[in-house]
Amino acid sequence: MIARLLDLLRRRIALKLAVTLVGFVLVSILAAGFYLDRALEAFAVESLEARLVTAGRFLHDETLALVKRRAEAPAIHVFAARAARLGEVRVTVIAPDGRVLGDSDVALADLPRVENHAGRPEVRDALAGRVGRDRRTSATIGAPLFYVALPVRDRAAVVGVLRLALPLSAVTASYADLHRVMLLGAAVALLAALAIGVFVAHRLTSPVVHMLAAARAMSEGNFSVRAPVRSPDEIGVLGRALNALAARLREQIQDLEEEQAKTRAILEGMVEGVIAVDGHDRIVAMNERARTIFELGATRAERKPFLEVIRNADLHRIFRESRTAAAPGTTIRRELRLSTPVERTLAVHAAPLRLAGAETGVVMVVNDVTALRRLEQVRTEFVANVSHELRTPLTAIHGYLETLLAGALDEPENARKFLEIVFRHTERLGRLVNDLTDLSNIELGKVALALEPVPVDEVADSVLAIIGPRAGTGQVTLGVDLPRDLPPVFADRDRLAQILINLVDNAVKYTPAGGRATVSARVTEPGTVEVAVADTGVGIPPADLPRITERFYRVDRTRSRELGGTGLGLAIVKHLVIAHGGDLRIESEPGRGTTVRFTLPASGSDRA
Repeated sequence: MIARLLDLLRRRIALKLAVTLVGFVLVSILAAGFYLDRALEAFAVESLEARLVTAGRFLHDETLALVKRRAEAPAIHVFAARAARLGEVRVTVIAPDGRVLGDSDVALADLPRVENHAGRPEVRDALAGRVGRDRRTSATIGAPLFYVALPVRDRAAVVGVLRLALPLSAVTASYADLHRVMLLGAAVALLAALAIGVFVAHRLTSPVVHMLAAARAMSEGNFSVRAPVRSPDEIGVLGRALNALAARLREQIQDLEEEQAKTRAILEGMVEGVIAVDGHDRIVAMNERARTIFELGATRAERKPFLEVIRNADLHRIFRESRTAAAPGTTIRRELRLSTPVERTLAVHAAPLRLAGAETGVVMVVNDVTALRRLEQVRTEFVANVSHELRTPLTAIHGYLETLLAGALDEPENARKFLEIVFRHTERLGRLVNDLTDLSNIELGKVALALEPVPVDEVADSVLAIIGPRAGTGQVTLGVDLPRDLPPVFADRDRLAQILINLVDNAVKYTPAGGRATVSARVTEPGTVEVAVADTGVGIPPADLPRITERFYRVDRTRSRELGGTGLGLAIVKHLVIAHGGDLRIESEPGRGTTVRFTLPASGSDRA
């Protein structure tokens, strides 16, 4: 119980103030009571002494007369008894030698047995001519008495002593009443002090309690609360300062939130991935692009160890190198390949990040350059292929023209043969240039498609009519397998014909004599028509299928050139199909043939 009270006292400032005020009042009352008790006691004793001295002087003359005429003991005893009754005191007459001549409280017969009083303090003073006083327990009557002894003078000589005494109970009786009054007053004062203390403590601590609640709300992030300000004193000043602090903190936090939102928006809007780690390799920040690059999905990586989120030792090595870089601000640049979760090529820039205290983190910017490196490779291959494709016919043209200029023009038979060869090579160059131009225009979106309902059978028949002579020369049979209820497709007629010419021409080129190439079509799903060109030719190895639609990519380069191909036909087909909103798929098995399928929207469908 006491421990709980002490704990409550430590926790409540109002209780501390009230107890302190009551304690001060209690100490003040005790000090005042002690002083008043001593002062009143002295006053009572002085009053009692004055009363006894006055009574003694009133009896002096009669006592002197009795002593001078050496009255008998009975006469003195009668005088003492009468004086005692009148003054309600004890009266004692003492001879100069200390003998008791009469005493109002001692029987006449017992006077001879009363001890000599010459040694009593008050009697000694009186015999010396002074008023003597003393407080002690009487040996004669066995009660505490206050004594006053007056010298009985006959002119200058002291002829006896008149001693008057009162019991101390006459004084202490009034003390008890006085003490009761004082205790009652002290109790009232303490109750008043307690009430005043509680009131004052409540008045003083109520604003503090409200400020405490406001501060607690601020610590929880609510900076809209305000502490009450009702007075101009120090507590009011504290409340105003707390309110100003809350307003300032709110402004600063809003500024920080705005800056954080801007930073987050910038990070999330970056095409590069950004990862920041602290000195313990825990991730501090990671933007959406970085999560996409490492395929983390919606996983929140903040405050997690880097290697737990991204298990890549090379990246971790870059972090360590950047953190231990000698020169501040040094940026480490690396390019690395990731094999998981997918194969990627990453360009990494890492720099030290100075954090609070002496801790050093690292910020890393990751750029996925997989497509860029692939494009660079394609560009390199494209330049090499274009150079090769141009160099071969140009070399032949240059050689035959040089031969003609050297004198072959004078040989009509050889001159015509050489000119025919030059003509074929110029045609090849023209086809190459035209195909490159078409492919570039298609990729750049410069080809405007004249979309309209086009019957597939009409276009297929016209294409077979064009390719037919070549197919007949190569002894390849052409066929059409189209259902009668096949709906028209929503396409550009000329571009659809270009697609089929490229596909059927390739089928005829790579199908040996006795083989067959067939154009078929079917409705695969509502609003979609799938057109297929199948052959029984040499087929395409599985390793070459993913790249067969790239520019200048050939499975058999020597045969392709012999057949007059530019290596751009399937690339043009792929981009034309995509421009129509369709998909292109190639299925092939070496030695058994190839099937190229592409989809187009049916006329009247939602896609059209």
